[in-house]
Amino acid sequence: MVPILQIYARDVPELPFLPDTDVCQVLWCPLVHESDYRPVVRVVWRDSKLVTDLLTEIPEPVSSEGYLPRPCVFSPERVEEYPAVWEASKELYERIDAWESSLDSLEEWSYQYHLSVAPGTKVGGWVDWEQISERVECGQGHEMEHLLTIASWEHDPGSAIRWEPLEERYLHSSNFDPERMGPAGIMIGDAGSTYLFICKQCPDRPVRGISQWS
Repeated sequence: MVPILQIYARDVPELPFLPDTDVCQVLWCPLVHESDYRPVVRVVWRDSKLVTDLLTEIPEPVSSEGYLPRPCVFSPERVEEYPAVWEASKELYERIDAWESSLDSLEEWSYQYHLSVAPGTKVGGWVDWEQISERVECGQGHEMEHLLTIASWEHDPGSAIRWEPLEERYLHSSNFDPERMGPAGIMIGDAGSTYLFICKQCPDRPVRGISQWS
């Protein structure tokens, strides 16, 4: 398995860390599994003080195309988001519709692309479903909560003006630069995402992953 994400409690204390742990490590098998065509993901909760024997040479894994991420830094940034337009209440939907109708036809802004669910790799928050929303349950029938999303793209050309970090925009000249939209270099299906859910009601905090793409 290869590392996908490592998050410290000091950066994201809202994560449901297990007792005596302060690091969340997300790994997956970088091969396509034909049973469901998604990465097989494992979440490990660790105590950073006990991580002492570090590898000096990283082995080169066998991988499917798009499943081996580039080494990069994940810099957490807190953002405010709202439910997708189809999950909004009737009152909110009517307000959204009225606001969008008032915009000039040349204006680029829309609620769904720029104000609702944050796209990309993220912890918690609303789920940026690629298709229809799903209810995810653990083996005991408990409804699970969104833990984090691993995304092929951090944004697309239409949403970049809202969700791309300001300090990174000068690095790119083209809206269609694949490294701009997916700096980690992964591709889940057709630019899809893998969503991880956790059950906080079960003592062992089981995690389940599902994937969607267009």
